[in-house]
Amino acid sequence: MTFSTGSSLNRPFYSLSRLAQENVINSSDQGRENQGEIDQSYVELAIDVLRAQNQEYIQALKDFLTVLPNPGWVELVLIKAIYQLAEIDHEAGRWVLHHSAYLMPELDINNYAVQWVCFKLQSQGFIFDQDFWFVAPLQLGLTKNAELELWQDISLGDRLILEEIFKIHDP
Repeated sequence: MTFSTGSSLNRPFYSLSRLAQENVINSSDQGRENQGEIDQSYVELAIDVLRAQNQEYIQALKDFLTVLPNPGWVELVLIKAIYQLAEIDHEAGRWVLHHSAYLMPELDINNYAVQWVCFKLQSQGFIFDQDFWFVAPLQLGLTKNAELELWQDISLGDRLILEEIFKIHDP
């Protein structure tokens, strides 16, 4: 499987201060203030489409979601759908992560994953380049304590991201 190695992945920490302000959506479903304004029916539609595992359907979904009043909401709908899909259909969730290019440019799932990992670890007091680091884009190095903390209290969606994108498994 090939992943994009765009400049944002080579420099995943350039926007961590912005990230802290915006809040990365995580397993406890905390996130942007506006997420409550997104009708769950958009997320449910996205789940159904992603579950079909068809590139053309995904493109049609992304085209349809342009009706949302804010382009960031398209990304939010797709993220929420991936997390909920991981809960109900693990294999379809894996397929989506393996075919994440189909979600571009509306959602760069690899960049999202890097930001989520950094946010989670830093919010737990871990320090980048001391407790965790990137050997290469999407290759995460961790101290034992950081690794144990990373696996604590995570959703199935977060677990899927760790396994499929970072290729690390529960210790």
